[in-house]
Amino acid sequence: MLYGHGLEADFFGCRIVALAGAYGLAQPFVRFWRQSQGAYLACLDGSAVLSGTGTADWEELQAFLPAAGVRSVLCDAAAAVRLPAFPVQADGVVLARMREGGAAVPEHELNPGPRELYSLLKQCETNTFRVPPFEGFYLDLSHRTRHGAAVSVAVRENGGELAACAFSTVQTASLAVISGVAVRPGCRGKGLGSQVVRALQAHLSAPRVCVYRARGENEAFYRALGFQQSASFVELRVLLEQPEPEG
Repeated sequence: MLYGHGLEADFFGCRIVALAGAYGLAQPFVRFWRQSQGAYLACLDGSAVLSGTGTADWEELQAFLPAAGVRSVLCDAAAAVRLPAFPVQADGVVLARMREGGAAVPEHELNPGPRELYSLLKQCETNTFRVPPFEGFYLDLSHRTRHGAAVSVAVRENGGELAACAFSTVQTASLAVISGVAVRPGCRGKGLGSQVVRALQAHLSAPRVCVYRARGENEAFYRALGFQQSASFVELRVLLEQPEPEG
């Protein structure tokens, strides 16, 4: 269903393929759709990813997304233009590079606990980098790690708290996505971010690696590591979050 259409090498399709590989196609909380005109869509707990070509039926997609209960959709910037009913809630660039082979692997810890990773990520939140709710993050990362679909690396400060981490939850035969990199504020300026990115790449088998960044945020850091802009992404808001009922 998902392989054989170039999805595994597409910056958005790879996320769909990786999600199917991690959870299968029969779980009620993760759903997949294929439009005959050339669009693929996956949705996990209301957050969707769209990989669509110019031949897709965009009017149908614009009507389908809210009807399917999608709250937000991540897609290519060109696809977002074809879905004008939905406001932009975030945008940025996709930076990519070929994975290094044979390079020395920096010292690191493999797959530290998700709770520790989450605590470090919370310390590094910014206006454009918001950590998702703990329960969803914990369950998703734990599941993907157990099934070999995710890998995390970290370094500690003097053997204690995590000082820096990097992790990937999206891997296909052609492309891997660096899902997050964080360095504790008090530990910055020591090269730890570069250290964990290089260590993470050593555990990824895909020949190409990419990362999504808000425009201007840490681009210089990734470019210094050999990443170059290869695409632009947009996250569209489809349905507003509904308030919890009182009482």
